[in-house]
Amino acid sequence: MKVEEMHTLLHSTLIQGTIKDRKVSNISIDTRTMKKGDAFICLIGKRLDGHQYIKEAIKKKASVIIVSKIVPIITEIPILLVDNTDEALQTIARYHKEKFEPSVIAITGSVGKTTTKELVAHFLEKKYSVLKSEGNFNNHIGVPMTMLKLNKNHEILVLEMGMNHPGEIARLSMLAHPNVALITNIGTSHIGYLKSRKNILKAKMEITTGMKNGTLIVNGDDSYLKKIKKSKQYDVIFVNKETFHAQIKHRKDHIILILRVSKQVYQVSLPYCAYHLLDNIFLALQVGLLYHVRMEDMIAVLKHTTFQLKGRLEHIPINQHQILVNDTYNASLESSCAALKYLKTLPGKKCMIFGDILELGKKSKKIHQQLARMFQKEKEIDFILIGSEVKVMKKKIKHSQYFHTVEEYIDAIQTKPLKYDYILLKASHNMHFEKMIETLK
Repeated sequence: MKVEEMHTLLHSTLIQGTIKDRKVSNISIDTRTMKKGDAFICLIGKRLDGHQYIKEAIKKKASVIIVSKIVPIITEIPILLVDNTDEALQTIARYHKEKFEPSVIAITGSVGKTTTKELVAHFLEKKYSVLKSEGNFNNHIGVPMTMLKLNKNHEILVLEMGMNHPGEIARLSMLAHPNVALITNIGTSHIGYLKSRKNILKAKMEITTGMKNGTLIVNGDDSYLKKIKKSKQYDVIFVNKETFHAQIKHRKDHIILILRVSKQVYQVSLPYCAYHLLDNIFLALQVGLLYHVRMEDMIAVLKHTTFQLKGRLEHIPINQHQILVNDTYNASLESSCAALKYLKTLPGKKCMIFGDILELGKKSKKIHQQLARMFQKEKEIDFILIGSEVKVMKKKIKHSQYFHTVEEYIDAIQTKPLKYDYILLKASHNMHFEKMIETLK
C-alpha cells in the first residue's frame, strides 16, 4: 500500500510533511519493533499514548504517521490526522484482508477459546495454508494486527475473539466477516460486567453479526447454546460427545479416546490433562470435517499434541512421588469444575489449593457457595482455601483449611509440607498462586 492510498482510504487530513510516492512496508503500533518504511499508528491505551513516541517513529524513518491529535512537530514525513486511530487500524486491516479473501473462522466462548483455536489451526494446516491469531491476540487491536499479516498464500484465517463488554465482539465480527463462527460455551467469565449468563450469551452471539450465509458451530451440551436456532445469516451445527459416538477409557497415566465417523473407528491416546478439553477437541474436529480434512490426519495431530500449556493443568514434578498440577492461568466457575473433575480422575491422595475467582461482581458469593456445595461432596480430596472471596466456602467444606493470603499459606507450609500424590492449584491469575510453586517444590 502507498501512503497516498492510505490517505484516501482513511479520509485523513495531511498536517505535516509531504506524501510524494511513499510506500508503506508494514503497519506498526510499537516503535520498539518498527522498521524503516513502516506506517506508525498512534494508538491511545489505558497506560500508554502512542503520540508520545512520534519522535522515535521519525527517527526510525516511518513512511507515514497516523495521529488523532494535533502534534507540534515539524517533519518531512507525512503525518495524517484521523478522528480515531483504533478505527484507522481496523479500516486498514479490513482493506488488506479484502485483497486476499481467505475463508475466515472466528472463535469465542467463556473458556477454551485459545485451546480450540490452536486445535482448529493445526487440523486445517494438514490441508491448507493457515494464518491464526498468536497467543490471545483477540481484541480490537490483536484481531486487526493478525489480519494485517495475511498474504496471497493464506487460504484460511483463524481468529480468536474475546470481550469484556457488550458490542466488542460485534465490531470484531463486522471487521472480519466470518464464514464460520464457533462458540465453545457460555460460562460466568465477565459476569461481573454483564450481570447474567443470558447477557453473556447475547454478547457471544455477536460473533454472527458480520456473517452472511455462514455456519455457526456450538457446544451442543451447553444449556444456553443448545437452544440457538438457525437464521438467514447462518446454519447451526450442534457438537458434543454423541456427534462422534465418543468413548473414553481411563488408564493409569492417560486416557484412550475412541471415535466413530462415517462407519470408521479411530482411536487415540491422550494425556490425562486433555480430559477436560474433550469438548474443545470435538468442536475443532467438526471444523476440520466441515473443511474436508481427513480424520486420519486430525487424529495424527492429536497424537502429537502435548496439551501441556503453562498454567493450564501443567504437571510439575515435586519429587518421585508427588505431582503439582498448575492450573492458575485463570479461573471461572466452569474451569474450576473442570479442574475438580480432572483431579478426581487421578490416583492416590489428592489436595486442591483453591483461591478466589475474581471479576464476578455481585455474583461472587453465589458462585463461590455453588462451588462449596460441589467440593464438600468430594470426601477423597482435601481442600485448602486462600483469599477473601473463598471465605464463604470454609464452613461448608469440613475437610478444608483456610488462609487469608498466599503469603500466609507459604509461611505455614515451611514447617508442614504437604504429603499428597497430587496437589492442584486453581485461582484467578491475579491471586498470584504461582508464588507458591517454588515453595511447594
